Amino acid sequence: MRFTDSPDRPGDIDALRGHIRADSLERSAAVREALERFGDDPRSITEFAYDDHGLAGGLVGTVSYGWLTIGALWVAEERRGIGSSLVERAEARVREAGCDGIIVRALDFQAPRFFQRMGFRPSGAVAGRPAGATEITLVKRLGVDSAIDDGALHPPKRETFDTAAMTNTDPKGIERPVDVYREEPFGLYLARPSDHRRFWYVESWLLPERYLRATMFHFRPGHERDQGAYVDVARVWRDGHLWHTEDWYLDLVEHPGRPVELTDVDELLEASAAGLIGAKDAETAIRIATEASSSISVHGHSVAAWLASVGAPISWRR
Repeated sequence: MRFTDSPDRPGDIDALRGHIRADSLERSAAVREALERFGDDPRSITEFAYDDHGLAGGLVGTVSYGWLTIGALWVAEERRGIGSSLVERAEARVREAGCDGIIVRALDFQAPRFFQRMGFRPSGAVAGRPAGATEITLVKRLGVDSAIDDGALHPPKRETFDTAAMTNTDPKGIERPVDVYREEPFGLYLARPSDHRRFWYVESWLLPERYLRATMFHFRPGHERDQGAYVDVARVWRDGHLWHTEDWYLDLVEHPGRPVELTDVDELLEASAAGLIGAKDAETAIRIATEASSSISVHGHSVAAWLASVGAPISWRR
């Protein structure tokens, strides 16, 4: 065996990369799927801003495997407000391309809170890189939904339900047809198909007096989960034929025969600390979630049994 710090042949570096690629393709279905969707070659993404004095700011990134990695973001001192516009423009481009997320690595003195306010979530940190500083990795997943949301920091998500037009507009502004709307004294029921890769149908109850939205996801074969109702803590209100929800982060996941699971407490706390949700609303969300969790346990860990006991007898079609 012979070791050297330089290749014997000019093509050996490309050969090394080829071996790594082949090994990744063999071992990972996720890599194969990403290459099929987005191609093999990384591509650059750039955004620039100019004023009367010249370059005022810019962003440079690379897209590979369906993710944008922001390599550089700079804004002139007197133009600090345009940083969010540069990121938003780049995000809009990769969203349109169907990308899955954005990664940025920032040193602790490079305003990581700026990225958090834009919906990025800290995903790791390396102290002492470089010495005396900390490198923070922040991630923003694109196109997450209530069934697979990984807790990325974001403003409260809002949805609109138009009972006259028979549509449901999700937090990303995508309008979907609804099969059934049914109004009851205690709330609104809806049922609609889904084009999500993990579930094919969705049923929901909007319960304004309870500050809750209860949903039943009908999963595709191979994506089944050990759960019943998925309950979002949310503000629910009605304006004529339009119903609205504002998600307050906390979720209660029903597991048949077992205690309900309270999730995303960390997400609510981070959103509150970032000023994305007011202190009063955050306090209300915690109260609603804890009271509901306790009441569901008293009623045999059944969401439907508890709601029926308080005058909201929900049911599911499927």
